[in-house]
Amino acid sequence: MLLLVASSTVAWAYDFKVQVHDYALYFNIIDADERAVEVTAPLAEGNNRWAGEVPPAGVLEIPGEVVWGDRTYHVVAIGDRAFYGCSDITALRLPPSITDIGAYAFSLCTAMKGEVTIGENIVSLGRSAFFGCSGITSVRFDAVACQFMGGSRSSTVFGNCRSLNKVTFGPKVKRIPDYAFTGMNLLKFEWDFPEGLEYIGDYAFAFCSSIYGTLTLPSTTRHIGKQAFTQCHDLKAVVFPSRIENIGHRAFYQCINLTRMTVYALVPPAVEPDAFAGIRAMAAINVPCVSVDRYREAEGWGKLRNMKPMQPCSLELTVRSNDTSAGSVMGAGHYRIGDTAILVAACKAGYSFQGWADSVSANPRRVVVTDTTTYTALFRRAEVVHEVQYVHDTVYRDGVQTIYQTVEANDMAKPLGQQDMIVYNRANHRLELGVARRDIVSLALYDDVGRCIFTGRPLLGFISMRNRPSGYYIIRLTTNDQEHYLRFYHMKNK
Repeated sequence: MLLLVASSTVAWAYDFKVQVHDYALYFNIIDADERAVEVTAPLAEGNNRWAGEVPPAGVLEIPGEVVWGDRTYHVVAIGDRAFYGCSDITALRLPPSITDIGAYAFSLCTAMKGEVTIGENIVSLGRSAFFGCSGITSVRFDAVACQFMGGSRSSTVFGNCRSLNKVTFGPKVKRIPDYAFTGMNLLKFEWDFPEGLEYIGDYAFAFCSSIYGTLTLPSTTRHIGKQAFTQCHDLKAVVFPSRIENIGHRAFYQCINLTRMTVYALVPPAVEPDAFAGIRAMAAINVPCVSVDRYREAEGWGKLRNMKPMQPCSLELTVRSNDTSAGSVMGAGHYRIGDTAILVAACKAGYSFQGWADSVSANPRRVVVTDTTTYTALFRRAEVVHEVQYVHDTVYRDGVQTIYQTVEANDMAKPLGQQDMIVYNRANHRLELGVARRDIVSLALYDDVGRCIFTGRPLLGFISMRNRPSGYYIIRLTTNDQEHYLRFYHMKNK
């Protein structure tokens, strides 16, 4: 937090200023109720808005809060032309509170070098915000909700940044805004698209001769905007993921060296007019072997003459456990593209299944095979008294008494409730799903102190108890309208 050491009149372009090191920072109050301010320049007009003042030099560090009088203000924006032409700034550090960077805010800061970070909370970058910052070599783009960057081809945010040769996107970025990096005509340019990216905006990488070789889009990409990659002349191949849904107008227009496209989507994505106009006439289009006819008949795809079935027609699906001592998995193998695979995770005694690494909890789980994918089951050691416990002839869930039934050792089998959803078969030492098994939404098995032994739905219709220690067990069944509990005694084979 910085303290006010000088004030100014409203005849200038600011409401107050704060002394920082050898220079002052100037602020406008943009929302008095929210105590929000933007950083501005001393003068209101002209290109040289620092005339007569000492401009910042070296590392420019903007504070997240400032104090003026008896009030603390939050710094939320960098105003238009705030540091235009401040040619002695060598590096930039912005606080997380910044959401907007104005037009020409750092234009012609020619001494700024190294990496510039566009923070996670940035929602708008004005036209030519970093234009002519010839020393910037890389950009770290973390903005997860940025909706505006420049607004046109002629006012791109990083225009004329001649040393910029790398753009890295943060792992949370799902959307690349319109015009984000239009016209980055650099010979060597590294791109790192994040897994999780869903949307590439209009003109996002248009006229980027720097994009070369093969462009592999993340598996999560759904939408490519109009003219997103238009006239990327050195682009030779594109790999579209299985989730791609829409390819915009002239998205790959005049990509004259594009000779191969691979599309993993089983259903042809919607293609807007001229999406591939100007690419090589005999560019190879590889699509899933079960979908070739669909693509040939689909609007926008049928014009591409060199349609080929993807080889091989089968793909390997990898299913693994995060800890093989805690649980095992089934379902791995080779499948034809478009087939449905059933994945099963089975925890061992004393462990519980926590779901799949991609945040899906279903077990068993059905997946349609569209590309080579790895699915990881997550297991962890179950804590004692986990959700369900049995105390003094009563079953408790999270401390609340529940209704339950007990199956004694001399009972061969006993239905749970009136619907015969599950029985304990003492002769075969297993729990068997009954005739109403389709009503079961989920199933969990606990030992008598509440440790989870199994979660999910048994693929074969039963849970074997043959190798379980003798003792009481609790089973919980969840249906669409209620939960059912059964406590039973199991005697291990001798």
